[in-house]
Amino acid sequence: MLRVPEARAVEGRGLEGDRHSLRALGHKRQVLLLDEASRAALDVPVGALKENVVVEGLPLDTLPPGQRLALGDEVLVELTEPCVPCWKLDALRPGLLKESWGRRGQLAKVLRGGTVREGDGVRLLDVNPDAPRIIRPKLP
Repeated sequence: MLRVPEARAVEGRGLEGDRHSLRALGHKRQVLLLDEASRAALDVPVGALKENVVVEGLPLDTLPPGQRLALGDEVLVELTEPCVPCWKLDALRPGLLKESWGRRGQLAKVLRGGTVREGDGVRLLDVNPDAPRIIRPKLP
């Protein structure tokens, strides 16, 4: 992963130059957002978790699928689901797979493209009313 001062988001695709942008148009894994607190708690270098965007001051793991975020003045993304850790993390450090559950960030799709820059603000927007919802059964 390369740290860049800015990246171009493409609607329905992801970030230009990222391998996930080559997937089918509209795929749910276009961008991986990670909050800095989770990265720091896992004690891994920036980019080690294959995140595309690191956000500071917003606990992404508390946000529901369908939550929309404005990244800077141009880019609009919608969270699709939490990113599930994979076995490759234990290659970075034994036990990292287990440690990273609930801290791996959120996958998102790009609803409106544009340029996102280091230092840009992030704003919470409306939750998409058509987004899939998690239904929790009631306990007796």
